Amino acid sequence: MFGVDGVAGRRDRAAAAGATPVEVPGTEALLAATGGRGVDAVIDAVGSDASMTAALSAVRPGGTVSVVGVHDLAPFPFPALAGLLRSVTLRLTTAPVQRTWPQLIPLLVSGRLDVDGLFTNTLPLSEAAAGYAAVAARSGDELKVILTP
Repeated sequence: MFGVDGVAGRRDRAAAAGATPVEVPGTEALLAATGGRGVDAVIDAVGSDASMTAALSAVRPGGTVSVVGVHDLAPFPFPALAGLLRSVTLRLTTAPVQRTWPQLIPLLVSGRLDVDGLFTNTLPLSEAAAGYAAVAARSGDELKVILTP
């Protein structure tokens, strides 16, 4: 498992979770680490054209790219023929958060779902805009923000 990120602190978190940290864009490093084959699956949680391009380049023939990051509305030049010839499966989705609460809450309460380290900031609701801006800037070690009433 590899953790590709442009922020050193996030790569450190990936390493602590057992991933091999790789600096962005990572395509060459991933191909080198797999003997040129490519990785079996990629989860693109970033949501940018650059991350999707890197994911499609790093996945092996017959592999899967799952995009859960929210992209902007600009058209993305998808290399359909290259994907077809390499038999790449591309999945685009959003997380149905509201539908998963009934399953997630008991896992969180019981401690079976470990979220330590995912929440990097706690802010009052009145500072929500600043919290969103910090995460959107992708310049630091921010991951998720807890907003309190």
